[in-house]
Amino acid sequence: MSESRWDVVVIGGGPAGYTAAIRARQRGFNVLLVERDELGGTCLNRGCIPSKALIHCAKVWQTIKSAQQFGVIVSEARFDWSEMQKWANRVVSTLRRGLQSLLKHHGVVVEKGEAKLHGANEILVPSSDGEKVHTAKAIVLATGSSPAQIPCDPNASVLTEEQALFLSSLPESIVVIGGGASGVELAWLFNTLGVKVTLVEMLPRILPIMDAEVAEGLRQSLEKQGVVVRTGTKVNFVSARQGKTSVHTDAGEIEADLVICAIGRKANSNGLSEIGINLNPNGSVAVNEWQQTSVPTIFAVGDLVHGSGTAHGGMMEAERAVEAIARQISGEPLPPVRENPVVPVCTYTEPQALSVGLTEQEAKEKGLDVEVARFPWRASGAAMASGATEGFVKAIADANTKQVLGLHILGVDAVNLNGEATLIVERKMTVEQAANIVRQHPSLSEGVKEALWALIGLPLHITKRPDRGRE
Repeated sequence: MSESRWDVVVIGGGPAGYTAAIRARQRGFNVLLVERDELGGTCLNRGCIPSKALIHCAKVWQTIKSAQQFGVIVSEARFDWSEMQKWANRVVSTLRRGLQSLLKHHGVVVEKGEAKLHGANEILVPSSDGEKVHTAKAIVLATGSSPAQIPCDPNASVLTEEQALFLSSLPESIVVIGGGASGVELAWLFNTLGVKVTLVEMLPRILPIMDAEVAEGLRQSLEKQGVVVRTGTKVNFVSARQGKTSVHTDAGEIEADLVICAIGRKANSNGLSEIGINLNPNGSVAVNEWQQTSVPTIFAVGDLVHGSGTAHGGMMEAERAVEAIARQISGEPLPPVRENPVVPVCTYTEPQALSVGLTEQEAKEKGLDVEVARFPWRASGAAMASGATEGFVKAIADANTKQVLGLHILGVDAVNLNGEATLIVERKMTVEQAANIVRQHPSLSEGVKEALWALIGLPLHITKRPDRGRE
């Protein structure tokens, strides 16, 4: 048994974990990162990156099918699912190699193995020549989450949201269970590639954490594209029957060749309570405002804290945890954390959906008097030029302070407006301050400005302030 001493040990090499490791090294700490599988975690290897690569392939196919309206004639076009997967695999491999080089460049020591906590300052990692003992002044847990499962017959063709990205061939029909971002994206992807898709969600609407109008607009778009959407439908069991898979719901049975379960994720927190780390009722790790667990030298970030969160949210938490560790090691007290930053939520379908800040419902539940305005993309020169006029920008402001509370977008390339929208909301800009930022013309960024102008009551490219439903 060998022993090594470190300032910081990070367990888990996903976005939150490698961010913590790099930031700790940049502060001069000697850092060990332990990863049981591949660097990059679920996001890089089985989630965000391969799914977005495949979604891009599907969008290229969608563009080719509609190319004639732009004067581009493409004859005998077809797509190859196996080549799409090769593209996604190349993207993942390239980014993984880049991450390996990045960690090496920063001086982070990487060790492969299944780390096990052994007290407040010690972990154990199995090795070929016996168990290694690593001690540290602080430990960061970034072990992520795993897909939640649904009751099913062991012979039924049921895949998790991760496994669905690696299908060897496309089936004729799929039922996607779960109307969150992952389920909606998978439904759009396979529908675009010609698979008959039914999307089932237990709650009254898809994308329940997004603004209701954006969610409803995307639902309508999905149905127009051919996806059958069933909301308010609870799945009880999935069974196998004569070569097919049957989804048993409280509204009847749905039969398909394949079922994809995308009902959420659960934190990888097994064994943590045994060393005194407090867990929330859903199994996620309880932390304070500095990501510190009930064991003061152990911090937790990412999906381990949320069960199902965002990569960018986890990376932000990693930055916060390292700041706390630096103060802890130097003996400085931890000051109150500033307000939680605004974390954007996106869905990479076509059209895309973006939610930043408070939704209209959330603002009203807080007792705020709000003003709401919308700008339809069909009035945008940039959207019209690219033939992408579906959707709208929705702006929400406090009627008294005129502070922008939320920006919600349904439309092409909405995801890439997240930086602007987040900055406006997080910096607590007033409507007038945000509207007076000069944007390029023509650009989609102007849509944000137009919605803000409509809030002021001075719309430019629409004839009235659309404050009662979408224009």
